[in-house]
Amino acid sequence: MINNNKLFLRQLFKKERSLLSPNQVKTSSKLIFKNLMTLNIWEKNFYHSYLSNVLNNEVETNEIINLLFKKNKRVFVPKILGTNLIHIEINKNTSYSKNQLGIREPVNSSKSNPDLLEVIFVPLLAFDKQGDRVGYGGGYYDKFLGDIKNNALKIGLSLFEPIDKILDIEDHDISLDYIITPKRVYNFS
Repeated sequence: MINNNKLFLRQLFKKERSLLSPNQVKTSSKLIFKNLMTLNIWEKNFYHSYLSNVLNNEVETNEIINLLFKKNKRVFVPKILGTNLIHIEINKNTSYSKNQLGIREPVNSSKSNPDLLEVIFVPLLAFDKQGDRVGYGGGYYDKFLGDIKNNALKIGLSLFEPIDKILDIEDHDISLDYIITPKRVYNFS
């Protein structure tokens, strides 16, 4: 029996992801995008997406962001400020720099009200069959998702299929409504 706690899973899936080639990540990201297109979420107006970190082999979000721009949607991305995420609206002309974690962020810092957000694309390392996720351990997304006042759809993007159960889920851990993998859409809502 493997130890399905967050620390173990975080290490395991970081290692699994590091073994993927850039081509595998690109192919999987395209399949995830294709599966994402089947969701009935594109009539909303306010979307939040993480900016994928190529060095960490994260699911690529550029295609999602470009689609949202084409559909004239308002797109917000996270920026780390202390222990919190702030939300910056971006457009095709936004300038970016890398933060202390090597993640792309908009240079601009004029934050927006996260309560506007209707759909949130959430990064993750692993997830279980209940819709719980393992992130990077910084707690940024759990804090952000826990603070949101509205019932925004929370959609995780995962290169891997779920494990049975994450054993150490806590009250502050926020479950996701959907998780999209290269193989299918998991609906937890």
